[in-house]
Amino acid sequence: MSKNLSFKEVAVRYLKRPTKKLGRAKNPNAYSTLQWMYERRPSMILIEGRKKPVPYGVKNSQHRYKVVSWDETSGRFADVAMRDISNIDVEDMETDLRNAKGLSNSGINTYLVYLRAVCNYAQQKLDVSFVKFPKIETLPTKGREYYLTPDVAKGWMRFLDPLRADMVKFGLATGQRKANIVGLKWSWLSKDLTRMVIPADDAKNGHSHTIQLNKMAVEVLEKRRQDRKQLLEEYPRLGNIEYVFVQDDRQRLGQPMTGTSMTGEMWKRSIRMYNHNLMYRAEKDNRSVDRAKLIPEGALVFHTLRHSFATWLNEAGTDLDDIAMVGGWKSLDACRRYVKKSEDRAREVGSRIEGLF
Repeated sequence: MSKNLSFKEVAVRYLKRPTKKLGRAKNPNAYSTLQWMYERRPSMILIEGRKKPVPYGVKNSQHRYKVVSWDETSGRFADVAMRDISNIDVEDMETDLRNAKGLSNSGINTYLVYLRAVCNYAQQKLDVSFVKFPKIETLPTKGREYYLTPDVAKGWMRFLDPLRADMVKFGLATGQRKANIVGLKWSWLSKDLTRMVIPADDAKNGHSHTIQLNKMAVEVLEKRRQDRKQLLEEYPRLGNIEYVFVQDDRQRLGQPMTGTSMTGEMWKRSIRMYNHNLMYRAEKDNRSVDRAKLIPEGALVFHTLRHSFATWLNEAGTDLDDIAMVGGWKSLDACRRYVKKSEDRAREVGSRIEGLF
């Protein structure tokens, strides 16, 4: 029976399954991306009471509207049997996303990742026998060149709420990925909080990883443990708090933050406030703004913390082998991509041969 499932049937099943790490509902991006694959979607709509058409999207579609034009690239797998999804389908989708929708490699990768997830789910969980299992590989993207300096990190963190500030500090102290910080459980930590073990199921490379935590990381954990104690005393009905970084508002009491909300509007607002404060102080002191300390729009994402961690260690004289070991990189090449050389560092290295002639 399973081999006759359509792509839409499999995708709908996949979307109903909770996420593996936090057991939550799939995020809106997953729904939007996969629904584009199995449903014909409008391209432009005219919202009731307005004069100009607007692009169809999650927010705009919540109003009453008329369809002005259709997205001819959508609904491509609406009537396709799951077992028939092939390499040529993947290639055609890539081409349409690039040429018709104008997406970059990074944008196309979002679609490829979800398509691959549905194909894997169909094969592994629903016993779908593909005619030939499609080879779906993400496209190369430009590496993020931005990293924080310690001064910028300290200045920016002042504008974060306490929970995000703790998570950022822990990220800079350990270099761990967002998923492993958002999903960090007390059971992963030693009693004295000096050691952290990421289980194989939660590690990106599929291997468990042990991290010896430095003083900065331990300080964050001690603070979170005290916060946890106070939360349980105030709200005994919680019974137990499994995760380290949890929210304290009434709606999400004791629950971890989702990855998307972690770097959502509050994150972006803190960056705007930091930049505004930097410019305000410069104007007040009648001096020019130190533009090297401004955070470029869109440059600071959570993964920037991992780049910064590797770069700081490298600038402190740590060799790549040791950086790879503490950061959990499987190869030196992978680690090397995260290390950014500052201009001062490059100048210092280049000056080492001065005076030889």
